[in-house]
Amino acid sequence: MCSNQVRVDERTAVHTLARRYCQRQFSEWFRRYEELQQRQGRAPGDYSPEAYDTFPRYLILQDILRSVEALTPESAGSLDLLVEAMATAAQKADGYLTARPQNAVARTAIDGERQKFIVYIRSLAEEQIRTAAPLGLHRTLTKEEADRIWTELRTKWGADGGYWYPLRSTELPRGMLAFHTDYFDGSRTLLLRELITRRGINRIWELREHGDDQYELEAALFQPQYNGAEGYWTSAGSDWLVYASHESSITLAGDWLVAAFRGIAPDCDQYKYGGPFSTTDLRGTWKWAKQI
Repeated sequence: MCSNQVRVDERTAVHTLARRYCQRQFSEWFRRYEELQQRQGRAPGDYSPEAYDTFPRYLILQDILRSVEALTPESAGSLDLLVEAMATAAQKADGYLTARPQNAVARTAIDGERQKFIVYIRSLAEEQIRTAAPLGLHRTLTKEEADRIWTELRTKWGADGGYWYPLRSTELPRGMLAFHTDYFDGSRTLLLRELITRRGINRIWELREHGDDQYELEAALFQPQYNGAEGYWTSAGSDWLVYASHESSITLAGDWLVAAFRGIAPDCDQYKYGGPFSTTDLRGTWKWAKQI
């Protein structure tokens, strides 16, 4: 092991390995499904038996990861108890796309991934545990926590998990900026993360329109983007808010955040969101025929 690698305790190490396993397997099955789609060329919703044996696997791995991240290493009194708690979480994990699948092939695939995860965490070797590299905080919020945060966002910002600005209205209230994702590229995400960290914010809440995806995460993992569900990010006090929509928009809200962003990107007002379709001026347009 490298001398500069941070050591973690056994329970944290095993919890980390479980998370990494789900992330790694999710990426692998997602890749296989994309290749399958390209190879078979079927219409959306027309799934082959091979497809039913593929995409449910990454869906259930996502559900298992969410359930594992609802636990903390300290939530169990011993390493063995933590392993069994994660095994139980995997057995019970489901989401709106994996609960009670009707297709027999899909059911078998889902059950298979549950069992493979359980075998993995129960058979971790001492060397794997000893050399596990740390992984940033990414915890699934309890329903009570998420409900409380949504209440704050509704009260403070009128955000309820559905469409928000600029989809609610292209006329933005004071203290907001909205951009097309083409403008808000990776470098500006890094700048935004830096502004938040500089503010002394180390923990961020990520909430999605689907009730299952509600998290607390380290600021270093902050990545505001649409992932199939409208996304909202804030922190304790809710004096700022970032929103990512299905229409390729990123909205910044909060007086201090908008002022700080203008400070590092003084020309940003020239790039105000113009619609979901890409344009060379990075603003976007609502007119498909005028895409360039």
